Amino acid sequence: LSRRRTQGTSHLVNIDDEMHQQSIIFSLINLSASRSQYLARRIHYNAPTYLKMKFSMLAVAATAFAAGVNGFSAAPRASFGIRQASSLKMADAATEVDKMAALATAANEARGLAMDSIAAAHSGHMGLPLGCAEIGATLYGSQMQYNPKDTTWINRDRFILSAGHGSMFLYSWLNLAGFDLSIDELKNFRQHHSQTPGHPEFPNSEHTTPGIECTTGPLGAGVSNAVGFAVSEKMAAARYNTDEHKIFDHHIFALAGDGCFQEGVSAESACFAAHEKLDNLIVLYDSNEVTLDKMAE
Repeated sequence: LSRRRTQGTSHLVNIDDEMHQQSIIFSLINLSASRSQYLARRIHYNAPTYLKMKFSMLAVAATAFAAGVNGFSAAPRASFGIRQASSLKMADAATEVDKMAALATAANEARGLAMDSIAAAHSGHMGLPLGCAEIGATLYGSQMQYNPKDTTWINRDRFILSAGHGSMFLYSWLNLAGFDLSIDELKNFRQHHSQTPGHPEFPNSEHTTPGIECTTGPLGAGVSNAVGFAVSEKMAAARYNTDEHKIFDHHIFALAGDGCFQEGVSAESACFAAHEKLDNLIVLYDSNEVTLDKMAE
């Protein structure tokens, strides 16, 4: 991840509140103390072209002042202020200082959403959403480029949850990152006709969940799908990119578990990826040593 490209962004942000919109550089902002709602606010960079999208550091940093995890529960309203600064440069430095704490807080928020959703459904897999929360915070909060308002943006980074049984990991981060997946849909996890089925499903006549790149569930299938996505990006780049215009340069991230690597399809596709030198593919291994029956030995 440390080798990922960097990209300039505008310092002017738009905060979409239920009551009004206002553009700010440095001013006081009031945020709801229901911390699961902080990160779901539609905050985006005000720029003429697509940039690397992430949670606004203003919103995420504000959550770092609050302790604990609320999940679905309500909390008293509170106001947080953004410190005054004499220049944009000073504000950038302050934001960087808060970044790690903010992402850690976001990870706890995702854990809370996953726990509440699985408890409400009386069904689901808890291990991956809890153990990989920091991975989600890093990807959706810092590393991946995407636009939650335009889920079909052609050069977006793709995230594929090969370990599809841990679907609440993905649903939590889609909600927190600003995709059109409401808290009510998270509450309806694994319910009939909801947008949060037990395993992620590519948008179809039954589920139109945004941000799902492919259907996963059969172990290892997500790894092979990710390799296919990586090949397609390389082919498109070879055909359409020029020295003056780089249209395709995105990455594919896949999160896989122990079961995924116990299936032959993951080994075969990994060999293909290595042979073709697909350096745009990043596979993250969730080695949690947990099976359905007991701790692995």
